[in-house]
Amino acid sequence: MEADIVSDTKWADFEPDEDYDVDSINAQQLTGFETAPDADGIKTVTSYTKNRQGQTVKIIKRIKEIRIPRRCHKSAKLRASQDSFQVEQSTESGITMVSQDEIFIEQPVSRRFFNEEEDNLDLIYAPTDINVTRATRELKQKFKSLREDADSVFDMEERDGPSKYIPPSRKEGGDRRGSDENTIRVTNLSEDVREKDLLELFSKVGRIQRAYLAKHKETQSSKGFAFITYTTRQEALNAINKLNRQGYDSLLLNVEWAKPPSKERQF
Repeated sequence: MEADIVSDTKWADFEPDEDYDVDSINAQQLTGFETAPDADGIKTVTSYTKNRQGQTVKIIKRIKEIRIPRRCHKSAKLRASQDSFQVEQSTESGITMVSQDEIFIEQPVSRRFFNEEEDNLDLIYAPTDINVTRATRELKQKFKSLREDADSVFDMEERDGPSKYIPPSRKEGGDRRGSDENTIRVTNLSEDVREKDLLELFSKVGRIQRAYLAKHKETQSSKGFAFITYTTRQEALNAINKLNRQGYDSLLLNVEWAKPPSKERQF
C-alpha cells in the first residue's frame, strides 16, 4: 500500500547515495522523495522513519502506475463539477443534533390485510336468505308501495288546489276528438320516406300539430301510410285539395280524411 508522503523537497533536489549518512539527515528537512516513472511506468519512492531504537530507517518502494481510461458522458461530468444541492457555501462544519423526541416509523399495511378484512365484512353483512326469486318479489312490492304513496300524495295536492274551469271540449278526450277532425290520412308512400320528409312537404300547407308514419319494427321502413294532424280543420282541407294525387317519390299520393276510431277503441 502506498504510504502518504509529505515533503517540500523535490526528487531532483536530492540524489540518493549508498555512502550517504542517513543518520545525519534532519527529518524536518527531508521526509522522502520519489523518482520519475521510467519507460515501464515504474517509479521509486524513498521515505525515512525512526524505529524503536531511535535509528533512522530508509524505506524504498517501487510503484507502477497504471491508468485505466473510463468513458463518461459530458452531461454527467458537468453535473459532477456543479455544486451539490442545498450545500452551504461556507466551509465550516454544521451542527449535528440528535433529536430528543422518540420517532416512530409506521410500517406500510399490506394489501393482504385489507383483503382479509373485506372478506370478514362480507361474512358479517351477508344476507341470510339468498333466494333470488324471493328477493326480487320483495323489491317489486316495495317499489309498488312507494309508487302508490307518491300517486296518493299527488292526488291530494290536486284536490287541495284551486278549482279551474275546464271547457267541455277538453274533458274526457275532447282534445282527441278535436284533433281527429283535423287529421288526414296519406297513403301510397314509398318505403324510403321519413317523417321529416312528410313534415317538409305538408308544412307548406298549414301548421302541423302531429305527424305519425307507420313503420315496420324489424326494418324501420315505411309501411306506406301516415297520419298528419293540423291545427285547424281548414288547414287539413287545404292539404287534401293541394296534395291529393300529387307526384312524390315516383308515386301518386292519396290524401283523404282520416276515419274516426271505432267506439270500442275510444276511452
